[in-house]
Amino acid sequence: MNPKDKAIELIEKFDLPTGLMQVEIKQCALICVDEILKSTYKNVLNDLGYKLTINEIDKYWHDVKNEITKL
Repeated sequence: MNPKDKAIELIEKFDLPTGLMQVEIKQCALICVDEILKSTYKNVLNDLGYKLTINEIDKYWHDVKNEITKL
């Protein structure tokens, strides 16, 4: 899934019937991505044999953040 599609998916997941404004929904999605970037998922992915480098994984999630802010 490309970063823009992932950004849209995250925004849609936070768009619940709670009355949150679009800016608040985006903030929730950005917090989610920040938590992913801070986590140790990179080591787990490498241990499982994924072919992406840590830099590629970080770039993907930073691209997702950029796409969220554009929406």
